[in-house]
Amino acid sequence: MEIAQALQRLEKNINENELIKIGDKLLLGCSGGADSNAMLYLFSQLRVTYNLTLLAVHVNHQIRGAESDADQESVKELCSNLNIPLIIHKVKVPKTGNLENHARKLRFSVFAKVLDSYKFDKILLAHQREDQAETVLLNLFRGSGITGMAGIKAISGKIVHPMLCFSRKELEDILSKVDITWRTDSSNLDNKFRRNLLRNELIPRLEREFNPMLSSHLSFVAELFAQADKILKQRSESQYKRICLDIQPERTVLSCPLLIKLSKIERYYLLRNVFIKVCDDDNDFFAVHYQAIDNILATKGSKCIYLPKNIVVIKQYEELIIQVGDIKKNTEPEPMIIDTDRTMAVYGNYRFSFKYLKVQPKDHKLADGQEQIIIDADKVNFPFMIRFRKPGDRFMPFGMTQYKSLKEFFIDEKVPKYERDLIPILEDGEKLFWIVGCRLDDRVKCDETTSRYLQIVANPIASKSRRAIHKKEKRKG
Repeated sequence: MEIAQALQRLEKNINENELIKIGDKLLLGCSGGADSNAMLYLFSQLRVTYNLTLLAVHVNHQIRGAESDADQESVKELCSNLNIPLIIHKVKVPKTGNLENHARKLRFSVFAKVLDSYKFDKILLAHQREDQAETVLLNLFRGSGITGMAGIKAISGKIVHPMLCFSRKELEDILSKVDITWRTDSSNLDNKFRRNLLRNELIPRLEREFNPMLSSHLSFVAELFAQADKILKQRSESQYKRICLDIQPERTVLSCPLLIKLSKIERYYLLRNVFIKVCDDDNDFFAVHYQAIDNILATKGSKCIYLPKNIVVIKQYEELIIQVGDIKKNTEPEPMIIDTDRTMAVYGNYRFSFKYLKVQPKDHKLADGQEQIIIDADKVNFPFMIRFRKPGDRFMPFGMTQYKSLKEFFIDEKVPKYERDLIPILEDGEKLFWIVGCRLDDRVKCDETTSRYLQIVANPIASKSRRAIHKKEKRKG
């Protein structure tokens, strides 16, 4: 491949995909292999055209001993010849677990630190067309959906892959034209690594027996999937605003009925979108995780499953909760005794206020999230207590003349079982007279004989988002 032709193609790719801007400060990851050496050379030829500041970064993983050190010296010599400053970092890769994954995380950690320290704009990595084909196939086998089939993105945040428009052979031809050598990593021949097995055995066989242009076709398919992925992500964001009931840090609540109405692919994108928002990570959500959520959506009652990144998904009645960590039940505090002269108390997630009135107020307005009862003060035994539920609890719900177990009441009212242990209960030793936020006991209601009123207001300490207040129906009683 001629150098002028290569530069023209690279510039076209840069401009069409808006990969870099004039005046950008660029870090170039360089391993010493053909791909990264060709990227280093081509950008050295473009730095005047785009007024670029270039800085090469080489990470020596020290895995292959003398061979790794030789790679480092090769990069030093090339950068010196091209007049590109170079930073070298040596890292120690753990010998247990996934070696490739450990090395990748350490490498990207170095890139991120250098980028931040030197206030550079972007990190350039030299993945090319065959790398794209391998990534598409690996993601297909993992069941990662359209996003995975889009493969390596040309630009993702501050990471740029400008060489996807070249094949490996074309980059080697470029280096041969300008008499630049490159290093070959011997570990690339070890087929115990999945990518190597694809590269060395599976893809060559597929090219021989099915399609000699396989890598080019897979690269083209990745571009189409990237466009489809972009459209579906935009649609998912719009649906998220419509279907979301409650948004809190590391926690989102969705409407199950609205979620079920979506097509499977829309539901997949919405759930993946929520997963990313909740754990702030765009990895580790695959088809198997979507299917697990889809399965509990189809069931009745409450269900709970666990996903990577410490994400728990809870389906309770018509809500789907996706959050970091399980719903943690606080250690049950001792019941709190309330005397006649008590005016304030904090119990569980509520701040209570108590006020005696001679006249029942009219049109009393509550702040968002507050709960209030006004009862006949002479129908309550003092002191009374605030506690959480316990087995055998029962009361006489407002408007009824018979007892009902608290468990049956919660089931009938569709109070999620994960919330039942967090609801304060007011008891006077004879009766439960208020299930906070749910129902008053009929035996303490005001009537024509009432002469002294007790107003109790329960104010949530951790109030829910404004969006949730407007969209979720409040339970009344």
